[in-house]
Amino acid sequence: MLQINNSSELQYFLDVLDLIGQSTDDYLYFYDLDKDYYAISERATRAFALKDSRFYNASSVLGNLFYPDDAEYVLKDIEQIHKGIRKEHNIEYRWLDKYGNPVWICCRGSVIQKEDHPAYLVGVITELGKQNRIDKITGLYNSGVLRDRITFMSEVGESLAGLMIIGIDNFKGINDWHGSSAGDEILYKTARFIECAINDAVGNAGQVFRLDGDMFAIFTMAPEITGNSDGFKKIYKDIRSRVDAYMEESSYRCFYTISAGSAIFNIASTTADNAIMRGKFALHCAKLAGKNNYVAYNEEVHNEYIKKLDIQEELRRSINNGFEGFEIYYQPIVNPATNTLYGAEALLRWNSSKYGFISPALTIPILESSGLIIPLGKWITLTAARQCAKWRETYPDFRMNINLSFVQLLKSDVLRDMIDKIDEVGVPHDNIVFEVTESGQLESNKYTRSVLGGFSDSNFKLAIDDFGTGYSNLRYVKDMMFGLIKIDRLFIQNIDENEYNYMLVKHVTDLAHSLNLKVCMEGVETSKELKTVMSLKPDCIQGYYYDKPLCRNDFECRYMHYNSLVKTVITDDL
Repeated sequence: MLQINNSSELQYFLDVLDLIGQSTDDYLYFYDLDKDYYAISERATRAFALKDSRFYNASSVLGNLFYPDDAEYVLKDIEQIHKGIRKEHNIEYRWLDKYGNPVWICCRGSVIQKEDHPAYLVGVITELGKQNRIDKITGLYNSGVLRDRITFMSEVGESLAGLMIIGIDNFKGINDWHGSSAGDEILYKTARFIECAINDAVGNAGQVFRLDGDMFAIFTMAPEITGNSDGFKKIYKDIRSRVDAYMEESSYRCFYTISAGSAIFNIASTTADNAIMRGKFALHCAKLAGKNNYVAYNEEVHNEYIKKLDIQEELRRSINNGFEGFEIYYQPIVNPATNTLYGAEALLRWNSSKYGFISPALTIPILESSGLIIPLGKWITLTAARQCAKWRETYPDFRMNINLSFVQLLKSDVLRDMIDKIDEVGVPHDNIVFEVTESGQLESNKYTRSVLGGFSDSNFKLAIDDFGTGYSNLRYVKDMMFGLIKIDRLFIQNIDENEYNYMLVKHVTDLAHSLNLKVCMEGVETSKELKTVMSLKPDCIQGYYYDKPLCRNDFECRYMHYNSLVKTVITDDL
């Protein structure tokens, strides 16, 4: 039990209390109940309406510090302590800060007896506005403290600072599979690994913080990091080595990896939010690069990312504004046996009011990742189906090829949507060919396979697009009721000179025909390529040799003449 017998021992105790108080955000206090003497951490005088950190006549001084509405409640609790009724003090109330504003605090303390009566009350005061500054799992300061530190250090003037954000890969899967207690253990262990790595690198010149979810942050202004392009990378490798060693020691009981992204910035001209945003973006890039990886912030890459987000919003605006700026172009598909029109592929084009024409190679991935392809896909189908209905008046067997995204298959009632739009304009289902880009996801996802089966059952034609660029498997093409494969331009380009491509395309074509599948050669651009692919007897051909994608009016002017030849195929230069 604590014994204080004279003033020198009291002074020593108070000095120790002050020393401990410097290592915490809380305020430590000592209250001599007999002498009405009070001592509190020196920092309290900078936050609250206290002239001194040590004073007599404590009942009166503290009474003036209490928020008036709380005073009676607090004094009653202290009275019970004086009378020996209560052995502990643990209440929440308000103190007045140095400007007279109320601040919620939690005051906790324990009574120390002396000669059978309560003599001292020793404890800690916590500002409730600060109680969440420490992460309970790891013991690290949280993102609020990180922001405060960056903001505070920005006042030192022009200087470089560094921030590295570390994330645990697939952390949700760890929690789902092993439970939250295992996840908490990994968070705690990783925090220690990061602390050790930064301490070995720069000592106390670096600080570690716990951010949201599975993320941590290292903040430092040490020149060996900010002035060295590999500084953070070395720290990341050190942390990863510690994680690997831990995995091995635990017999890989709970395997995990980490990724990290870093940013070096001018502390005087960069806000805390902007610095954290840069670090998180670099971490995002590291995870996109395959995880278990490290990436340094690149402003050019970030600007491109921001531009894509802006384009996404422009796409959303265009869709919400009656599909403003969108147009369907049509590229002819030719029957090489008769040199006449077989049909056309409907291809999306977008002319942004802000950016002008943007290539489909950029817009289509954005539309898919954002889900905007779902409402836009309905519009594409309706527009193309209407055009097909009109052109069937000239070519009754005209087929319209319409692209289907995997996102549409997975995240919408796409079959019902397509049937509604096509039946609205009265086009026979067998005049519509839906093209699906080749993907291993088609084979592995039972839901999408059942949806495609529904298309086949509804008498729509199905084609596998870009065949050969993805997960090539003729067996699953046949099993999933595809009737046509479109061999990608990658294999057609220079096929007249590339024997490997020629033999590959020949064997695929022969095998497809043996399975009663039709073959379309995509991307035929030269007469030599055409002559070579003609020898393989494809069912149809598409490419710039015949024509580029055309707007509706140009397509009609060029091709809507019944039984007109598309283009003379056999010429002297073949």
